[in-house]
Amino acid sequence: MKPLIDYHEINHLTQLCKLDFSESEKTHMAKDLATILDFVSELKEFKVEKEAPFLFEDQINIVRERDEEKIWKAGNLLKIAPKKERQFFKVPRIL
Repeated sequence: MKPLIDYHEINHLTQLCKLDFSESEKTHMAKDLATILDFVSELKEFKVEKEAPFLFEDQINIVRERDEEKIWKAGNLLKIAPKKERQFFKVPRIL
């Protein structure tokens, strides 16, 4: 079976991206990408559409419910800010 990506395609991609690699790096990259693409093509063979999603038995929702009363609005925060200037918080200069 012909590899999904070869040295010539890597060479073309490096030219398009204006990247500079040595010949040995391009050859190594072509082999690595071909291995990755072969693995992905093997994964495509698995039929998973009828499988249930993978969940842990003790999995819980760790996201808290949103409490609208506790959401800070910028206007409310400015009212309690120690220093403000127009609609901005005034903070000490760092530099």
